[in-house]
Amino acid sequence: MAYSYDYLTLTQHVYVNGVLDASNSPRGPYIGTAGNMTIGTNKVFFPLNYWDGCIDQVSYFSRTKNASEILSDATLTVAYTFNNTLSDSRPLGINGTGTSLSYTASGRISGGLSSLTSGSYVQAQCLVLLSTSINSYSKVIWINQTATTAGTIIHVASTTIGVSWSIPMLNLINTGNLGASNGLRLWMNGTQFAASCNYSATDVSVTLTMGASLSRAADSCTSGIITTGQYFGFLDESQLFSRELSLTEVWSLANP
Repeated sequence: MAYSYDYLTLTQHVYVNGVLDASNSPRGPYIGTAGNMTIGTNKVFFPLNYWDGCIDQVSYFSRTKNASEILSDATLTVAYTFNNTLSDSRPLGINGTGTSLSYTASGRISGGLSSLTSGSYVQAQCLVLLSTSINSYSKVIWINQTATTAGTIIHVASTTIGVSWSIPMLNLINTGNLGASNGLRLWMNGTQFAASCNYSATDVSVTLTMGASLSRAADSCTSGIITTGQYFGFLDESQLFSRELSLTEVWSLANP
């Protein structure tokens, strides 16, 4: 949820999940010289009207954010630039972990990740969004393959080693072309390339692996037409959204 006040138009805005839910105008600004911000109650009939629920990631900005910024804040869950770091640039701070990786100047924007050896991959853990079938999502990643062999680009599992439940979502098939499975619509360079069946998720937080299938995933994976394997090439600009991106947004990301 987000609340913003535009002093120029004297308008209040309330957003839910990044989408405008209500607005009110004209409303004058706060004119006091000092004051306290209370979160969890408004102290009317205090202490009987506490907020009954969870609150997290509270932020204050001394300017009015526009609708695009608020939508990004609400729905861009994780973002990795891979510029000499696996840190998540979003507020949740879901930093990645890597194995047998190196950084390269051959990324899409500045640097990127080099996945050129067997067993190299990067993981993001504790992702709740991908653990349910009812949520929309979008996964964005830049790749530059160096081998035309089968290789897993995006793999989702209920554990870091792939046992119990796992799905390879995006792979290179044996011809070096891209293949998608499990509910994905695949866009390549801003143009829809392929589509597949519905995504059936687990009910626990999952680990997202980029660059390989997990070593113990063979016995528990639903792979469909995908042949799992090591991806050889470069990775950059990885993002996960908690909504379906529009065609215009996909095109803009592919053609900045």
